[in-house]
Amino acid sequence: MAEIHPSNAISNDLLDNLQLGVCLEIARRRKWWIILSTIGLFVSATVVARRMPDTFRAETVILVNSAEVPDKYVPSINTGDIGGRLTTLQQQVLSPTRLKKMAELEGLYSDPSGKLAQSDLIPAIQKSITVEVVNSGGGRMGAFRIAYTSRKRDEVARVANHLAQMFIEENLKVRVDQTEGTAQFLRDQLQETKRQMDEKDTQLHAIKSRNILAMPESKSYHMEALANLRSQVQAIQEKIQRDQGEKSILHSILASGEQAPTIDVEQGSDGSGGVRNPYQAQIQKLEAKLADLRVRYGPGHPDVRKVQGELDRARSKAAAEAQNSPGTSPAESQQVAIQAQPRRRNPVIEAQIEKFDEEIAEQSKLLAPLQSRMQAHEAKLADMPVFEQQIERMQQDFDVLRSQYTGLLEKEKAAEISHALEVRQKGEKFEVLDYATTPGKPAAPNRLLISLGALFGGLLAGVGLAAVTEMSDESVRSESEATRILGKPVLIGVPLIVTRQERRLAYLRAVGILVGTVVGSAALGFLFSLISGRLS
Repeated sequence: MAEIHPSNAISNDLLDNLQLGVCLEIARRRKWWIILSTIGLFVSATVVARRMPDTFRAETVILVNSAEVPDKYVPSINTGDIGGRLTTLQQQVLSPTRLKKMAELEGLYSDPSGKLAQSDLIPAIQKSITVEVVNSGGGRMGAFRIAYTSRKRDEVARVANHLAQMFIEENLKVRVDQTEGTAQFLRDQLQETKRQMDEKDTQLHAIKSRNILAMPESKSYHMEALANLRSQVQAIQEKIQRDQGEKSILHSILASGEQAPTIDVEQGSDGSGGVRNPYQAQIQKLEAKLADLRVRYGPGHPDVRKVQGELDRARSKAAAEAQNSPGTSPAESQQVAIQAQPRRRNPVIEAQIEKFDEEIAEQSKLLAPLQSRMQAHEAKLADMPVFEQQIERMQQDFDVLRSQYTGLLEKEKAAEISHALEVRQKGEKFEVLDYATTPGKPAAPNRLLISLGALFGGLLAGVGLAAVTEMSDESVRSESEATRILGKPVLIGVPLIVTRQERRLAYLRAVGILVGTVVGSAALGFLFSLISGRLS
């Protein structure tokens, strides 16, 4: 059978049979652990709380007031989240430079001994300032609270109001600077866009002035000029054709031998006037007609070839008849075939023909410059679509710049109005809802709460010590414990006999312990408060 150690048995019995009566019995036996722990911690905490300096707190509430002029009339440039802007404002207002100026103005943390270093002053002030957001509902910030904590009752309200004024001024300055910066940026962009627009307009005017005849507006001019030139060319060509027709008629008259002042030269071998060949008149008419057709249609025209054939046949017949005539030698017949028509001289008709030749030459000279001008106008009309596309692209660029300029001008005017709105404080602004007042009592420390907390903590510590001591104690305290440990019944028990003198000594010892605990705890609390005061 395994051996059972008394201490383990007692501990297991204590844990297994933890009932109210057992707990009360343990508390009665270990009452001094509980009492002394509770009194010691309570007295020390009370002394520390009593020696802690009073801390005063003052706060001011700032309302985020919406713009007096609705956004639909004057759009606001400062459209950022108020929470984010408040964080930025807090960083700016609570910067070391700004707080140093405030500390000099308000005389904060005056230290005649010079023990408080300048580097420790600003962090101490920053720790004493708290900014808390107050939501008005719907997740939108409607107000925020600025609080300042200090050991001096008279300065907390003054500093809190000063901080509130700093927040108000900084918010106004930021909003004014933002609107002014936006307006200045828009003015710069407006000037740059105006410069680009002027350059583009100058280029357009220069190109249009240099190529005024290539502009789309000149199309009607070129078309009208071409129509006039074509009519002139047509008139000249018709005049040339008429002159050539008249010239052909004169040639026909000259060749036909009609009555006119003429000089005839016969083509006979002896030059004497003989009987004319009957085909000679027909040949002359065909020659005149052939000359006229060649002038009108050219040598390859069907009518020209037809008349040429008739002329050849007439000449052949004339030559054959000359050969068959009596008294005509073969040489003479050949001469008649070659020169079937007599050569006539008519000075009047020849003069008219020369006149027509001169007119035709003069009219032909007039055609060349007219045709050159027609080609120039046709070239302008051919190049006009390309130039029109180029002008259209430049015009589109100019229209885009003008649209940008108009938009920037509207935005610049709106920015100026928004700037004036902020300068006159008609936009969104901070207003003090509740000014900070001098507190009537300190905000900290809560000495009663500290003492009660120490009392409860000491009680818990005493119970814990009592439980640990009870579990580590190996003594047997009652017959029931002995029976459980040994497993055998106890026949008789001897009670503890205490004399009156022993009771008196136990009482005196308890009083001494209590007094010593109170004094020691008070001294310990005083020492702790002294050390913490020097370190703070």
